[in-house]
Amino acid sequence: MRAGTVFLFAALFASVLPRLAAQGGPPMITDDPGTPGDGHWEINLAWTDERTPGSTEFGLPLLDANYGIGDRLQLNYQAPWTVLRDSGEDTRSGLGDSQLAVKWRFYDAGENGWQASLYPRITFLTPGSNSDRRGLADANTSWLIPFEILKNLGFLSVDADFGRTFSAVPDEEGWMGGLCVGRDVVKGVELDAEVHATTANRVSRCEIAADAGTRIDLSENTTLLLSIGRDVRDTLGPRSSLLTYCGIQIRM
Repeated sequence: MRAGTVFLFAALFASVLPRLAAQGGPPMITDDPGTPGDGHWEINLAWTDERTPGSTEFGLPLLDANYGIGDRLQLNYQAPWTVLRDSGEDTRSGLGDSQLAVKWRFYDAGENGWQASLYPRITFLTPGSNSDRRGLADANTSWLIPFEILKNLGFLSVDADFGRTFSAVPDEEGWMGGLCVGRDVVKGVELDAEVHATTANRVSRCEIAADAGTRIDLSENTTLLLSIGRDVRDTLGPRSSLLTYCGIQIRM
């Protein structure tokens, strides 16, 4: 199913459901202002799959670990074990780039009010890794400074993020932004849909992805995370024909 169709179906389906949903964040690309809470962990372990012409890249797994400090701060670490299959070449695997981030929810008007956060992060070659030499990681360090906002509209939850990427390599600098909407289908089952864009300094060069996803509570402390989508436009590189995320979230 084309990702544009998936997105349209999800958005229309969400608009007629009776209960509003929660948030961005995994399995969606768009992030939200939510934090785990003081002294709590939120760990996402996922299988990711990105397919472009002649190439398939897996995250097996993608680790996304979050720790709450107080009610409004979150520390984050992410890193994938990357498996790359290029047509006509041997499969390569290794540790991908690491990411460190700190989220600060600087404005919170309550569950039914506006919420906003700042989530600066740094992405760098994992120390001791030579994955950049095998095309599995980027040797150049980059910084992303994004803002996230969330609003409960009563019939729909709307989440958006927007930020600027900085790098020592000018071609890797640019902008990013996304919009995610969601509702609860039934208790413990959430449906979301989003459009997310990444651009170079020249906005005419961009990647735009559409995704639909769901979160299904398996227990009080675990949630199944699923999403599927594809690029609807990509002038930054090869267009992704499939983007999937299948993971489990553990809260402690």
